[in-house]
Amino acid sequence: MAAEAAFFIKPEAVTVAPTSTTQGSGSHKITDLWLYVNGKFQGAYPTGNLMPIITKNEKVKVNILAGIKNNGISDTRISWIFYDFISLDTLVESGKTINRPLTFKYNPNTKFEWMEDFDGPGFTLVNSIGSAVSWSVAPISESFEGKSALIDMSGLSANAIAQMESSVTHTLPLASANVFLEINYKCNERFEVGVISGTTAKSTLFVSPTETWSKIYIQLADALNRTPTATAQKIYFKMVKNADIPNQKMFLDNIKVVYL
Repeated sequence: MAAEAAFFIKPEAVTVAPTSTTQGSGSHKITDLWLYVNGKFQGAYPTGNLMPIITKNEKVKVNILAGIKNNGISDTRISWIFYDFISLDTLVESGKTINRPLTFKYNPNTKFEWMEDFDGPGFTLVNSIGSAVSWSVAPISESFEGKSALIDMSGLSANAIAQMESSVTHTLPLASANVFLEINYKCNERFEVGVISGTTAKSTLFVSPTETWSKIYIQLADALNRTPTATAQKIYFKMVKNADIPNQKMFLDNIKVVYL
């Protein structure tokens, strides 16, 4: 049986282009491209891979969605609904390959509840009560984009706690899966991310160490809806001193809390 007629899209650069300063940085960690042809899901392809478009020698409508690792976990890949899909309505000769850059934009319905890029002049991240160390602005040579936050636990005793949190409470929707935290980070020991409801801290995820800057998308919904629930929440970042890591550090940049 003969193969159905198809052409191929070869993604070149994959980027995110904020349409205003209120959307913050365009940094991303898009790992997959979810492909729909004439409204039917055809597959998810790692960025950079060829994507076959079955055409039957007819004009087709192609939608491409950005895919990410939910909570940074490879086995929980999802399409990132906070970016609009890219749409192509085209007829291409069977067998041909189109080399094309893909630029995603934020879904216009995305709500940006909290953003902090540490480029000042004021900051919306503060030290939690009882934190053994205060955060500071990192040296430019160690920062990600512009300025970044540094939590340096060098010299602290074992099991000392460093914790930072949003300076104000944020009203986030309950009973919704579509509430996420985006951050750029690097660290040499894991750190905890969670939400504070009233006086109760509810852990969401432990972020693994990485020697180079990375990005993660963290789903907050489970923690938000865990008892006790509250209409206003703070976001926190917590690290515990490991005695085996004398120069223990954590860097943060481009904090965003988004929801639909």
